[in-house]
Amino acid sequence: MKENLTNFRQRPLPITYVTTSESEKRIQWFINFKYPILDALTKQQEGGAENKKLDFIDLKTAVEFFKRILVDSPSRNSVNGVRAYFASPSSDGTVSPGKCGKLTLIFVAAIGEKNSDIGSYYGFKDGNFVVIPEDEARAAVHNFQKIKRNNLFSTLSDDDIRDDCKETKHLLFSIDQIEETIAEMEYQSQNHGDIVKGFGIRFSSYTDQDYRFENSKVVQYHKRLTIGFSFIDWQNEDIGIKQIDPVEFKERLTVTISKERFIGDTFDTGVPAPPPPTNDNMAALDYEI
Repeated sequence: MKENLTNFRQRPLPITYVTTSESEKRIQWFINFKYPILDALTKQQEGGAENKKLDFIDLKTAVEFFKRILVDSPSRNSVNGVRAYFASPSSDGTVSPGKCGKLTLIFVAAIGEKNSDIGSYYGFKDGNFVVIPEDEARAAVHNFQKIKRNNLFSTLSDDDIRDDCKETKHLLFSIDQIEETIAEMEYQSQNHGDIVKGFGIRFSSYTDQDYRFENSKVVQYHKRLTIGFSFIDWQNEDIGIKQIDPVEFKERLTVTISKERFIGDTFDTGVPAPPPPTNDNMAALDYEI
């Protein structure tokens, strides 16, 4: 990490920070508008309810995974980010209209100007992301892009529908976003382990409203599938940085504002994000633009 954890209270909030109220709005928008479509497909084709979240076994497991994905690469010194594909693996591993499994994510390190996939693909199994074969990853991504992604078209903004711009395929995290997320998890584990038990990923959606946190630039993406990170307390409920230690949060918020630091636009470097995707920015597992 870039700084000693003892100096953490003087650090700004992580660049992956989104307010609790905005996070709740995004999760609720997903549940109200995208989840019913996804849930109906999953129940019809594979049985069982759709996923709303992916929880790690515990905080230590989450830290170890995000560290591992940065170093387990043939070009570890050149990794500049991490890609998260939306995927829906079928129970039998096939890709067909009648086989569309539960919503999940597949992570891979990214390298170079085009953020090309490099190294192993990681799929979520039993509370952790583990290495999976590339053909398994590809089938799961294609199931989402060929089936579920198309069915979500009606949930997009009027502008996206008019421009025939499809639903999100994958998200791209910068190396700074990943490293600051790791640092935040390590700090909360070390200093607030009596409150924080775990870490999870929440499926969500941008709402129909712009979002702005303090002095950051306005986020203008609307109604697009995305994700959010959340800490989990010992009652197995989501808890935000502000709720973990309100006094400490206020101190860090002051530092954040004083540094005029851009935060709050967490995962908006993904595809599609304006401008619409083209053949030039297709990722390795993509079925189409």
